[in-house]
Amino acid sequence: MSAKFGQGRSDVHDADAPPQPHEQVRGFLARSTPSPDPWTADIATLRTDARERVLAVTGEPHPVVSVEAIDADGVGGRLYRPTGAERAVLIWAHGGGWIHGDLDTADGVARALANQGGCAVLSVDYRLAPEHPFPAGFDDVWTAVEWARRAFGGVAVGGDSSGGNLAAAAALKARDNGVEMAAQLLVYPVLDSTEDTDHKIAFKRRYAGFAGQPGYGPNTYRRLKHIWETYVPDPALRACPHASPLHAPSLAGVAPATIITAEHDFLRGEAEDYAARLRAEGVPVELREYAGQIHGFFEMFSVMTDSHHAVGVAGEALRRAFRHLDPNQSAKDIPCDH
Repeated sequence: MSAKFGQGRSDVHDADAPPQPHEQVRGFLARSTPSPDPWTADIATLRTDARERVLAVTGEPHPVVSVEAIDADGVGGRLYRPTGAERAVLIWAHGGGWIHGDLDTADGVARALANQGGCAVLSVDYRLAPEHPFPAGFDDVWTAVEWARRAFGGVAVGGDSSGGNLAAAAALKARDNGVEMAAQLLVYPVLDSTEDTDHKIAFKRRYAGFAGQPGYGPNTYRRLKHIWETYVPDPALRACPHASPLHAPSLAGVAPATIITAEHDFLRGEAEDYAARLRAEGVPVELREYAGQIHGFFEMFSVMTDSHHAVGVAGEALRRAFRHLDPNQSAKDIPCDH
């Protein structure tokens, strides 16, 4: 199933039509100030800037019954419970290019997904590059999956951007290890380390001055190239399926997928390619594209109306994935660190 939402689109697949951002996107970009240059700024500066930008657009946190600090076999995280009686959990990996982002920047999305999905959400505090390059972050997410299998009756995995990459990779490993996974929720995921795909080359050209932002397309290309080099310094490892899930020889047998994309996103093409491969290999997949939107909109609750709709779509997918579980049966006791 594929569907498109939002405003500001003429034809999202017409390469000759000028990109038309959503009105809220145009306003957001007009108010935004430049980020520090990732090639010259130190990592602490980049992380502080990214953190402040995310927290400025997530809005007031959604209330949940409890938020607990968790030690998942040595991996830190926060466990969100919307009612306290959940038997299913979503393992959530935050975005940030594998180099920034933390439990605080993921807090708004984790709370919203817990409430909309009717399940617990374990937000994973995975290790970041460059201090901890691939496969450290992936290994942490997988450790959280294995911990959750012992604590809950149903497990799904999800993430946005680089977190979507980690979620897709975890779904692949679950299949290969015979681990049951209820669903994978991929929000504008990074799936392919290949630099010069047709999608990426076209984006650089077509988005050169997107929404009045000089160099938007080429700068996005350069940033993603830098992020890949930081996360996976060894070029030979970048085609590994756990680094680039689109390079997996087969996707057959992985968990059903819900993929959310933004029209004006550098990563949209690889998400569409991934969805097409999933369908061709017999995996149920729901592809939801938000017209007029940009990368990052999913967490912008105080800025983008579409973010609320998209989280609702994600929540519906989680409820479907976990509907076989008895909602009246109590969840297992969960150890926590306060």
